[in-house]
This record gives sequence, C-alpha cells and structure tokens, in this order.
Amino acid sequence: MRASPHRRPGTGGRLVACAAVAALLATAGLCLPAGVIQTTGRIDPAQSKACDAKLTRLLEFAAQESGAQRRETTFTEDEVNSYLALELSSQYHPSLKSLTVSFEETGLNAVAIIDFDRLGLTSKEFVTQLLATMFTGLHRLSIRGALVAEDGLGYLKLEQARFDRLSLPNVLVEEIVTAVGRKQDPPFDPMQQSPMPYRIRRVEVRRGFIVVHQ
Repeated sequence: MRASPHRRPGTGGRLVACAAVAALLATAGLCLPAGVIQTTGRIDPAQSKACDAKLTRLLEFAAQESGAQRRETTFTEDEVNSYLALELSSQYHPSLKSLTVSFEETGLNAVAIIDFDRLGLTSKEFVTQLLATMFTGLHRLSIRGALVAEDGLGYLKLEQARFDRLSLPNVLVEEIVTAVGRKQDPPFDPMQQSPMPYRIRRVEVRRGFIVVHQ
C-alpha cells in the first residue's frame, strides 16, 4: 500500500484513500446469520465523479509542502461504491469481480465476489494448497471489521465474516485475503499495518460516511 504523495497511487492506494477499503477483503472466520452483513448498492456516475474530485484534492494537498495545515474530506457510501464500481473495478485483478462497502459507527462492512479460478493459488504452503483444492469458481466473502487508521498507518481489525454461508478457520480466510491483495496493482495486504497514501493521518468511520484527515 506504499505510494508516493506526489503521484496518484495504484488500485491499492486509492482503495485506502477512497474508503479505507484496502482492508476490506479480510475476515475473522465467524459464522453470521444470513443477511447480517449488508452494503448499499446505489451506483451513480455523478457520485463517482464527486469521489474522483475529492481524491484529486487529496492528491493535490499531499503534494504541497508539509506544514501545520490540516484538511478533512468526507466520503459517503454512495460516492465510494459508485467510484469502486465505475472507475476502479476495471483495474482489479480478474480474481476480484466486485467490491461493495458500507459504514457504521462501530466499523465497516464489505462484500467481495472472488473468482478462485482466476486467483491462481500457486504457493507450496499447505494452507494455500488446501484452498486450491477446496474452492473453484465464484464465491462471496462478507466481512465486518473496525478500521484502525491512526498516525499515518492503517489496517483492518477483523471482527466477523461469512464465506458464502459458511464459516472457515481464520488461517484459511487470511490466506484468501492475502492472495487477493497480492494480485492487485500494487500488491497489498489489508490485514498488515502499513503507511496510508496521500499523507493521510487518520480515518474516522461514521454511519454512512467516512472522514479522511490529512
């Protein structure tokens, strides 16, 4: 997730800056009742453009000489989801078919559709080989977590998740998250603490929106 503040980061960096969603593919392996994780699905070109304009302002601010000045930028769910669907989705690795998020006072939710046939799990690690034999085709990964984004560093603290309608051991879902993240450009691991782009200092999650502090 590392990115120069003077150029527009790749997919991983913009996911973080747009919605702190670099961490959205993680899961805690807990079984949830059907329907407990929900995300908004309103996709609007105007909302996507609004999100893109805000990202541009983040980039411009980050390119300025550092000093005492600070800036806050608010992103709504509709802006984020529209931008993910209309702008960033074409840049996802083929293993990630879609990504949708929602924000709550206590954290964030996300739903990702993953194509295991395109994921290419080639590691010789036992867990990776086990996943390669267990899953093929499209699967739905739903997560709930708390975004920890302070002092310029960010990661997702996992709380609850569902893989289709099943629970999986943590070691398996963590391997899925890492594999999908490493396929993106640039590669990133949403569960590992790492620097946020755009000189972002912290991110507040509120119901229906987030506030990005530079």
